[in-house]
Amino acid sequence: MSATDEKRSLDKAESGSESGSLRLKDKVGDAEKGSVHDTASSEEGNVGLHEFAIAKQSGLRVTPEQNRRIARKIDFFILPMLCMAQGLSYLDKTALNYGNLYGMKTALHVSGSQFSWFASIFYLGYLIGNYPDSWLLQHYPTGKVLAITTFIWAVIVITTPACTNFAGTMANRFFLGLLEAIVTPGMTLLTSIWYAQSEVPFRSLIWYSFNGWAGIFGGFVAYGIGHIENPGIALWKYIFLILGAISVVFAVILWFFFPDSPVDARFLTPEERILAVKRVAEAKLGVKNTQFKWYQIRHALIDPKTWLLFIASIAAQIPNGIVSNFSTIIIKGMGFTTLQSTLLDAASSGVQIASLLAAGYISMRFKNMRVITMAAGNITCIVAAACLTYLPDDQKWNRLVAYWFTSFQSVGFALSLVMISNNVGGFTKKTFTTAVTFIGYCVGNVIGPHFLIDSEAPKYVTGTKAMFIGYVIKTVAHLALGIYMLWSNIKRDRELGKVTSYEDQLKGEEAGMHDLTEFENKYHRYVL
Repeated sequence: MSATDEKRSLDKAESGSESGSLRLKDKVGDAEKGSVHDTASSEEGNVGLHEFAIAKQSGLRVTPEQNRRIARKIDFFILPMLCMAQGLSYLDKTALNYGNLYGMKTALHVSGSQFSWFASIFYLGYLIGNYPDSWLLQHYPTGKVLAITTFIWAVIVITTPACTNFAGTMANRFFLGLLEAIVTPGMTLLTSIWYAQSEVPFRSLIWYSFNGWAGIFGGFVAYGIGHIENPGIALWKYIFLILGAISVVFAVILWFFFPDSPVDARFLTPEERILAVKRVAEAKLGVKNTQFKWYQIRHALIDPKTWLLFIASIAAQIPNGIVSNFSTIIIKGMGFTTLQSTLLDAASSGVQIASLLAAGYISMRFKNMRVITMAAGNITCIVAAACLTYLPDDQKWNRLVAYWFTSFQSVGFALSLVMISNNVGGFTKKTFTTAVTFIGYCVGNVIGPHFLIDSEAPKYVTGTKAMFIGYVIKTVAHLALGIYMLWSNIKRDRELGKVTSYEDQLKGEEAGMHDLTEFENKYHRYVL
């Protein structure tokens, strides 16, 4: 069903929304008395199936006004916590970037290549913790799992200044990666639980943009620390102590205020919880299922989308592994001072934020623009990396601007996560596909820092060439992903017929709520 047809259908249904609301209230009352029941909800671990059954029995259609009201509530209560989780995890893992500016490498008596391993070992821990952390989110209350893992990683960050050598810091960074592996993969899953399909791109890129907001905040924190007179401890230690303390406070907030799903949201009324489930169900991908299903792993392993996302993720994160951990050193190598480098790095975060929000808005506002927007962001990065590599050394401002535009790299990766949220059905398959994508994420980030060779300072030509090649491969993989999904849609329409009627839409929603994968759900079509 097109966006226009869906809007017409909803507008038509709005005229009967008052009677529908009365029926819904009656059904909610019946449910509280026990006369509306769906055993599949508890027997099969399908979160929200009971609420969907109430919506179906009452003939409920969510009106645009109801959509907006519920989205606003979720934006107010849930989105800020998603943003904070993403931002703090980014700050804590890239604190090395600022520590390096203030003598951390010298204090620990390590070489440049050893310091690169502090960045890489984090992603080895991330690799190991990736799927187990997602499994915890699937089987246990989301808020409690996030709170506990955030508290533990905060303690790890606070203890980083106690590390005095290479081995101790390696262990510290490994366990930090192990715990922080819950954040970005988890946010990918949670966005599809809370938001309607059309809302996912913009909200996903809002919380992902907090990598940039965190970069700006971190830059100013580092700048302020640089002005401490007569410090009691080494300047680099302040960075970890401050950021770790902030994460401790946030862990307490998560414990008390983050619900598992719309079904448990105290900020929604009983009627709104049913509407919230119905909104998400319209994507035909379900809400959440707490049971592990081996057959869905097999579906993921034979799905071309899984491997295209995996390849694109490796290619995307090789440049990211260079930029996220060594951006200040790269900028300083262009001829700027230490303090100038921290502020100019914050400007690149501003470019990242602007590109992500613009891409998210375009993908939400215009139909089937996700792949095109990904390609546009990737091509921008290709041009920027080429300029960074081949512009003469004396053109430091032109090279700086080119470096800033490599921040468009976040657009392609963030929208690839949206592809998982919007186009993968079956919660086990979704968590596994997310895990495979983040295995690629870890591999790229482990490899990336080692393309920055000390002897090539300050230009680091091998590093910028690696960025260029990574962007090209990522672009090809994303375009192939779009072509595959378009071909699959055309093939399904020819073989099964187009999904145009409300009855077909409802059948697709119900199939999704029973945790079918997109391969099994014949009413599902990919969103491009």
